[in-house]
Amino acid sequence: MCCVALLAANVAAAQFERGDWSLTGGDAGQTGWQKSEKELSPDSVAANVKFLWKIQLGKPQKGAESFSEPLLAGRLINAQGFKDMVYWASDDTIYAVDSELGVLLWKKEFKSDAPAVGADCRTTRLGILMEPPPVINFNARRRRPPGTPRPAPPPPQKPNERRLGVAPGGGYFGLKGIYILAADGMLHEQVITTGADYAPPVKFLPAANADAFGLNYMNHVIYSSTGHGCAGAPNGLWSIDLASSDYSVANLESLAPPIALSGPVITPNGDALFVTGSGPGQHPGSVMSLAKDMKTANWYTPSGGMGSHQAVSPIAFAYKGKELAVAPGRDGTVALLDAGTPGGADHQTPLFETPALAKPGEEHGWDGFAEYQDKDGNTWIFASISSAISLSQGDVHGSTRHGGVVAFKLKDDGGKLALDPVWVSPDMVNPAPPRIANGVVVELAGGDATTHATLWMLNAATGAELYSSKGEIRTYTGLSGVAIGDGHAFFTDHDNVLYSFGIAMEH
Repeated sequence: MCCVALLAANVAAAQFERGDWSLTGGDAGQTGWQKSEKELSPDSVAANVKFLWKIQLGKPQKGAESFSEPLLAGRLINAQGFKDMVYWASDDTIYAVDSELGVLLWKKEFKSDAPAVGADCRTTRLGILMEPPPVINFNARRRRPPGTPRPAPPPPQKPNERRLGVAPGGGYFGLKGIYILAADGMLHEQVITTGADYAPPVKFLPAANADAFGLNYMNHVIYSSTGHGCAGAPNGLWSIDLASSDYSVANLESLAPPIALSGPVITPNGDALFVTGSGPGQHPGSVMSLAKDMKTANWYTPSGGMGSHQAVSPIAFAYKGKELAVAPGRDGTVALLDAGTPGGADHQTPLFETPALAKPGEEHGWDGFAEYQDKDGNTWIFASISSAISLSQGDVHGSTRHGGVVAFKLKDDGGKLALDPVWVSPDMVNPAPPRIANGVVVELAGGDATTHATLWMLNAATGAELYSSKGEIRTYTGLSGVAIGDGHAFFTDHDNVLYSFGIAMEH
């Protein structure tokens, strides 16, 4: 019992320290901020970060590229003892790898024979997510009156009686699951340590090969989106309630496709936030806020048009009792928005809009944002720009040929908010959405068919280079997001090779 108590205490303490990356962007708001990071810091990165390992996962991707990002789970217990695991999904297989050793632990295939239907339809990678770990208060257990016998434990559930999203014991002391949205439109849950089927899958999307974009999760509800009208599935936003007895599915159709590659963002209040495309449908080229009832919507449509930023995902975060969002504004600008009413009364007025950071009309298929609060309480916003940056404002002057990262500090002048630029990064080719941890900006410059990828680590306050992988990555990455945790950064290249860079663990 002493061992169990010690384990329980360690597990409880580890929930904020272990560096999980459960969702795309690290949280439901896709802020890119790893709040539990302790190993990476401006002082430790330059001396200790290095290439650690890489592993080929399946065959190289064929056809059009699709978005992917690894997920992380730490302090798991399997047949080999405690393990930290990194998960990644191809178009039909999910892989679990020992995040310290780079060794494959298990894999699970989700084959679909249904053909893709539609000119713009393609094979997309499996959507994956994990529930954020629960917070367990061991001091809150109810005490039995003296002499009262311990209640009998419930009998174990049979596999066909298990339900998605209801793991007995919850989290660490029961079966913890990882969710997979397969190409056939079915939602699966696998045991996180072994890949075994936990519960029977349930139908989420109306058709196979509906070209789903990303997954997100909050309060037992999973969200996804569809575009291009693939397999007859309407373009729109979808949600499935795992707590309902019939797994009720709600949706909003007739949205202008496509929605951002990483799927909808969920605000702290539970609203879905996303950018619509330029095609036919509701509010094209807009930032939409959709309430949990999937009916009540608000939106921001930049006057003069959004340009080619429709695949860019916003971020959502809390600030001094407000719910804010950062998203594309008028062609080439960045907009600071009220997450609930993003465009104000006229649907065209942001809280603040930066000067143009890029030339109008340039392609922006892979931009993104991150939010971070430093130890002094300052809130920072980082924006990756996948085209030439030309910025001259105050003391900040930056010019890049291909793209890079711009850092802003959120200024609050009596409730009047603004984004003040602080620094511009070195030139980067196809920079992915930024990630931030403990004062370090982790930025993957994905490269292209003629330029290899480079992983950068920059000082969040100054933009100074702390680390660069230089020529360590021999090819480009495509649409790969970065996951960070426990002093490591993980991503894949376009050949489905998973990389780990970071601070090596002593064995």
